[in-house]
Amino acid sequence: AAVIGAFWKHEHFLFLLTGKITIGDKYGVEEYIAPCYVKSLPGAQRVIHALEDSIFMNIHKNPTNTRDLDEIERYICSLNIEEYNEYINNKELCQD
Repeated sequence: AAVIGAFWKHEHFLFLLTGKITIGDKYGVEEYIAPCYVKSLPGAQRVIHALEDSIFMNIHKNPTNTRDLDEIERYICSLNIEEYNEYINNKELCQD
């Protein structure tokens, strides 16, 4: 099985609890065997291929402690590169 991830807005961690996966991103492809964790940087988009039955989870901050999944999704990721670039441009405008 394979998963294509979103574009992450914030640093977070992926924990591989069981199994073996490969993760591909713009820097290359690496294999991971559980148990381990992987740091994900803002702007990262990855393809994850499960080489065997695997369980992994992403851990993200939730500064407002919301339980609204749509709100959480808007906070943590962009679904395409255009949306991510718009987020970055707006973030930079707010910091000036």
